[in-house]
Amino acid sequence: MIVKLQAGDYTALINTERGANCISLRNSKYNAVILREPNKSGVLDNPYLYGMPILYPVNRISGGSFEFEGRIYKFPINEPQTNCHLHGMMHEMEFEISEIGDSFVKCVFERQYLDFPHRFRVEMKYSLSENGLLHKTKITNLSSENMPNFLGFHTTFNIPFLKGALAENVRLYAKIGNEIERDRNYLPTGKLLLYDDVAEKINIGEFMPLEKVISRHCKSKKGGQIELTDIKQGIKLVYENDEKFGWRLFYNGSADNYICLEPMTCMANCQNSPFDRTYSGFDSIAPHSSKEYISKIYLKENEII
Repeated sequence: MIVKLQAGDYTALINTERGANCISLRNSKYNAVILREPNKSGVLDNPYLYGMPILYPVNRISGGSFEFEGRIYKFPINEPQTNCHLHGMMHEMEFEISEIGDSFVKCVFERQYLDFPHRFRVEMKYSLSENGLLHKTKITNLSSENMPNFLGFHTTFNIPFLKGALAENVRLYAKIGNEIERDRNYLPTGKLLLYDDVAEKINIGEFMPLEKVISRHCKSKKGGQIELTDIKQGIKLVYENDEKFGWRLFYNGSADNYICLEPMTCMANCQNSPFDRTYSGFDSIAPHSSKEYISKIYLKENEII
């Protein structure tokens, strides 16, 4: 089912049959198509590159398994070329609608998930207002043991995000720490990379998202706000993420028409990486407890340069 939400100048489409993914977010005032949208057939060449699909567990787990509190967790190897489990399967699964209105919808997933041994519930609520999109994700551990928890979103923005604008006028800003070096299987090696010209440009808001191919895994720094600014149109696209999303992955494919600004609660392969689990963001939820994660997407006017 596709749910349409509307408030102020914003409209959104939520696909409840595929992970409650927000597959469209538009603003009529600024003629903006904010998220990369699937075509009308709904057939996806890559399920991660449209809208903002949920990743659970996020990114790669080497060998598809890890140990926690004496228990071995196993996930299917769905990326055989790297011998990893990648991004979970929740983005393909149907959510039930528990609440709905003209400007909001709450979707719930609560059933057996792969071979994950814990009972749990995921609630995602999308709310539109004149101030943009508010996205809340609540994960509840319904089991009697601590439950490992690794969440992310593969949020994919159009470049340019304004109709009729030019990609060369868009700039990316985010406060990031050092990049994590990854091997040819995209797994952390244990080495931190020094800032280069791309990282410097991102930190001061001067990187053009399509100026070169990038795939960068970084620690978030000084809060969770990311901005895309059209310096000629004077419009800023803001993506605010809860500080619990302590990691970022920046990816722009072939550097032709989009950029993924992926908030992650943990480092890729945090379960088995060379880094300390505390630093890498390995997390868990206590029995019968919940954790909530909040993001916002909105447009605002910026000074025209």
